[in-house]
Amino acid sequence: MQKDSEKSTVFENIEPAVFEKIQSLRLIDDELMTLVFGGDTQATEFLLKILLNREDLKVKHSMTQLQKHNLFGRSVTLDIVAEDVYRQEYNIEIQRASSGAGARRIRYHQAMLDSHTLKKGKKFDELPNLYIIFILEHDLFNASEAIYPVRKYIDVRDSEGSYLKFDDGCNIMYVNGDYRGDDPLGKLMHDFSTSNADEMYYNQLAERVKFFKQKEKGVHMASKIVEEYGDERAAEALKIGIEQGHHEKAIEATKKLLKENIAPEIIARCVGLPLEKVLELKKGK
Repeated sequence: MQKDSEKSTVFENIEPAVFEKIQSLRLIDDELMTLVFGGDTQATEFLLKILLNREDLKVKHSMTQLQKHNLFGRSVTLDIVAEDVYRQEYNIEIQRASSGAGARRIRYHQAMLDSHTLKKGKKFDELPNLYIIFILEHDLFNASEAIYPVRKYIDVRDSEGSYLKFDDGCNIMYVNGDYRGDDPLGKLMHDFSTSNADEMYYNQLAERVKFFKQKEKGVHMASKIVEEYGDERAAEALKIGIEQGHHEKAIEATKKLLKENIAPEIIARCVGLPLEKVLELKKGK
């Protein structure tokens, strides 16, 4: 029987590339964000208090990578979803690429969250307040603001000349990950951007990061999620490659059919390309 002192550790068995990946992770990365905030209401509450500048907030439930399924359309996976003691809901998205933070994505997130919140027979006025917060790695709007709140107004002015507010209970804001002001939010964005827990301002976050980077149990958990995310990205890359291959074959087939003077409308239906693309190829043949 192998003695405890002779048992191998995760540090001995882990692949060097996986361990190196774990050490390079930052809170702005999906893998570490999921680990640090997953199911931890205290960590999520700490995050929301700084983002919203509120001390009265008390988180009741929180989850990471929550899937919202849609039988008739696209489903979504939400980074962090939380609910406070007053049933207000919060969706925090960590976004490194600015291309994934568009207004229509936020619109869809709101629709998916609301459709899963209001129970049958309930009135629309019973929809809880919702906060959708996008933490971006860089300054999306290049205006050097810490936070960009989205304001909603009706194009009618009151007696004082101010626009009437459109209050649908959905509060949207973008957070500038480049912000480094000498305040709680600036320190938080610094902590989200460093891979070194010893450089972090907030011990609440640093200790969680150290656990997943330095403790055997934590490193084992981190290695699993790093490998899982790696598999997902490889599968997505393969899917894109296959789709690209199909697209290229469709273009080749279109060019050949155009030489045979086949009607563009027929070609479009047969090869699966938009008619506009077939007409564009016809002009350039």
